[in-house]
Amino acid sequence: MEIKRREYLISFTMLSLAVSGLMGFYSIGGYCYGLADTWIADQEAGVFRWLSWLFHSPWTEMLIRYVFVLGAAYPVAWLVLCRIPKVKWPDYGFSLEEFMVCLIAAMGLGYLFNFLGTFINLFFTVFNHKTVFEMNPVTEIATDLTPSMVLYACVVGPFMEELMFRGMLFSRARRFGDRTAVVFTAVLFGLMHGNISQFLYAAAIGLVLGYVAAKTGGIRYTVLIHIMVNTYGTVLMGGELLLTETMPEWVWGLYSLAVLASVGLMVTGGLIAVFRYGPRWYRELTWNNGIPSPYKKYVYLNPGFFLYLVICFAEILSYLI
Repeated sequence: MEIKRREYLISFTMLSLAVSGLMGFYSIGGYCYGLADTWIADQEAGVFRWLSWLFHSPWTEMLIRYVFVLGAAYPVAWLVLCRIPKVKWPDYGFSLEEFMVCLIAAMGLGYLFNFLGTFINLFFTVFNHKTVFEMNPVTEIATDLTPSMVLYACVVGPFMEELMFRGMLFSRARRFGDRTAVVFTAVLFGLMHGNISQFLYAAAIGLVLGYVAAKTGGIRYTVLIHIMVNTYGTVLMGGELLLTETMPEWVWGLYSLAVLASVGLMVTGGLIAVFRYGPRWYRELTWNNGIPSPYKKYVYLNPGFFLYLVICFAEILSYLI
């Protein structure tokens, strides 16, 4: 049965509004975090000393900040989404070989598009007089590898992002077609990062993760792939940071060459995986994409998505100018 224009418009407006709320909550949550931190710092005794430790300990600081800045917005997003029906598709099975191919494809595409984003940022440095590092917030992780930052980047962040994008959003967009849902959630996922470098590689990785979610009917494998991708990058950055501070220059120089070689292998493997298996993945998604509809343009032509674009592009521009 053909889905009506009204269903496309309302459903994708609500889906986009949910992630718009997440983005809008950044500044509100950050302000609330600052107020709470200031209030706790003014207290002198009792339980507030423990709260002060939680807010400033390298083991918990980033996790507490995450709860304020983004985590608390998830229930609000769920309230926006709960009236949109979900689609539960069967699990088609996922072998170890398929998992490894998707993992390599995600890593390879991620690094390839990260390079592309870096070159774009490099072009803008001519006009904004910033460094490439200032235009990519991922470098914050490399300079602040506290235990809580590592836990956030490698476990908490991937799980929560998959819960939102390949869980809450994908399961509701999927009734409009697998390919539609995969591309839509990948675009939202990329834009959510708010800068050119992360937008490009997150959207590319999101396409692979969306296929995995469609293939397996859940997020258990997408969470695992996301964790492994983030952990691999964090370990590489952590190793470089450690060696530059403790070893002679020639040692971390060799390490940098080894990292470059490993990334090159990942990109090569990712491209091979995409060229070999990509057409089959595309066909599988197309089989479950529903009948052609003149209303699929409303996946993006809706007020919620326009609002999301405004919010995300405003943040992207803040890094570019």
